[in-house]
Amino acid sequence: MGIIERRKREREARQELAVGAAMGIYDKEGYHAITMEKIAEKSELSRAALYLYFKNKEEIMVSAIASHADYFESILQELYDNREHFKEVLLEKLWECFQKFYKKDQLAFTAWLYFHQTEMLGNLPEELRSVIHGLGAKVVGLQHKIVRYGVEEKIFIKCDYRALSEVIWSSFLGIAYVERSKEVLSNKSHMAITQEAALKVLSRGILNASRKDGGSEKRGKHACS
Repeated sequence: MGIIERRKREREARQELAVGAAMGIYDKEGYHAITMEKIAEKSELSRAALYLYFKNKEEIMVSAIASHADYFESILQELYDNREHFKEVLLEKLWECFQKFYKKDQLAFTAWLYFHQTEMLGNLPEELRSVIHGLGAKVVGLQHKIVRYGVEEKIFIKCDYRALSEVIWSSFLGIAYVERSKEVLSNKSHMAITQEAALKVLSRGILNASRKDGGSEKRGKHACS
């Protein structure tokens, strides 16, 4: 291994230590308790070394979110690339992507939600706000493409694909947010059963009537019909 490659790996390893330390503090104490001093101490890096890699705690957290978002993008892209194969179970596979995104790193998932709050976005430097926007645009764009395919192929109801995509994604986010809150407050969570119920409800309302047993639709002048 050459000197340049070794230095690159050392840099990446130290960055991972810093990210892991920041997320550990976030998990135990909350976002506002995170400081560069605590991150340096927990990661066993000097403050000077830490500032070589990151300007502030926000940059560290966004780095963690970006890594998680890259994974989400990859599984959505895989679904879109294989959409013909999963045509008959497209909604289930899309929902499964959401579940994988959540389960892979629940802490990064909650950080993703936190950093998308209006107040948080407003307080971020423009550079980091652009990063968050770019990450979101990629995954939302893929969701739109998947749902658009479902609408065009008459797998889903006739509807504005962007609106329908937001309904599906927002349903999952809402459940995740509520169940995580319940877990923190009362150590109780019904995530699995609630997600299962939501998928059944969405399937009955989103899938085209021709794909439902004995289903019928009321048509009107709305976004969906």
